[in-house]
Amino acid sequence: MARRKAKGRKPAARSPYKALIALGVVAALGLVYGWNVVFLAPQARQRTAVQTKVAAARQQEQDLRGQLAQLKKVAADTQSREAELTRLKRLIPVDADVAGAILLLNDTAAQAGVQFPSFVPSPPQPGTGGGPQAMAISMKISGTFAQLFDYLSRLETLDRLVVVDSIQLTGSPSSTGPPRVDADIKARMFAAGTGTTAAARTATSAPTATLTKAGG
Repeated sequence: MARRKAKGRKPAARSPYKALIALGVVAALGLVYGWNVVFLAPQARQRTAVQTKVAAARQQEQDLRGQLAQLKKVAADTQSREAELTRLKRLIPVDADVAGAILLLNDTAAQAGVQFPSFVPSPPQPGTGGGPQAMAISMKISGTFAQLFDYLSRLETLDRLVVVDSIQLTGSPSSTGPPRVDADIKARMFAAGTGTTAAARTATSAPTATLTKAGG
């Protein structure tokens, strides 16, 4: 009988409070989702877009800095090349200018204190492979070893390019000071090419220049 009575009981009614709570939770979740969709999601997208733009701007800045550095390097290289071209034009002038070369070498001999008895130029010869024309010169100088060394050192700093090919030295004793040394120097000077016909005529008409006063 007890079992029958238990089976015949009606189920207890659900509490209305639990339903209200469930509805409240669902509503809260809906509000959170709606807030996220309406407010947070656009802000997140805007923040991502701003971050992307900032990253692109920084990359562009780095690229511009790199281009600026390259432009500065190109400008520096251009200035360096222009300075080198100016120096080469000074070292290798358009005209051989034999008379100017004689005066230049004579002044250099006077500065070094050596005697510069002779300077024999040859007509400029065409350069190989489109290079500058070369003018062979023969110089005879006399002085102490220190003076000769000073003279050769000064040749390296002239405004004209002088290439020394050979040097023959002959010593002679001196009773009043250091031994004297006579030097026979074979060298070359250069010209770019224009005006070499006149220079060749000058070199041919005056093959030997005697300058005994240089160096005293």
